[in-house]
Amino acid sequence: MRYVTPLVVFLLVFIFFLDFASIKYLDSTSQKIDSLLSKVEDHIKSGDWEKAKDWVEKAESEWKKIDRKWALLVEHREIDEIEINMEKLKSFVESKNRDQSMAQLKTVKMLLKYVPENEKPTFENIF
Repeated sequence: MRYVTPLVVFLLVFIFFLDFASIKYLDSTSQKIDSLLSKVEDHIKSGDWEKAKDWVEKAESEWKKIDRKWALLVEHREIDEIEINMEKLKSFVESKNRDQSMAQLKTVKMLLKYVPENEKPTFENIF
């Protein structure tokens, strides 16, 4: 019985640490992809479609490196949404459709920001 309290405290601290580490990871990786997508946005605005396409491919490549890790931490539906919208973005950039590309880019960026925010233990997320 005397080992139960330290065990419970250890488990709570461990769970808190894992939660903190996973949120930190989600934040840092989403910011990394967001910075790549900002370069896409700059090139779309300037009309440099080849560079925009290159940066979309870099962002997609970076996403493929982290999506399996995200799958351990978040719902698969959210990951699927990001992947679907990344493909749409790639398609709109390839077709040089400025309006659709910008709209899709904003959607992907919003999803990448939403997921880490949604995973944080806030009062709204808990209840």
